[in-house]
Amino acid sequence: MISKFYLAVIAIVVFAIYLLLVWLIRLSTGLLPIEDGIFGVFKEHDFIIAFVVVGFVILARYRQKRKEKK
Repeated sequence: MISKFYLAVIAIVVFAIYLLLVWLIRLSTGLLPIEDGIFGVFKEHDFIIAFVVVGFVILARYRQKRKEKK
């Protein structure tokens, strides 16, 4: 149960860090505000990419745990 909670926390942290990096990059390049963007910062594809990144991180963590058990 704790490992599932730990994975959920990792997923939320990775999601937040990715969106923060996107925001910082757009802020530094002067591409803010974005029209039709969520909060004037993010487009829909930013969230899709963030979910893909979270999926890769969780998959990598899962594979690492399986290797440790062997």
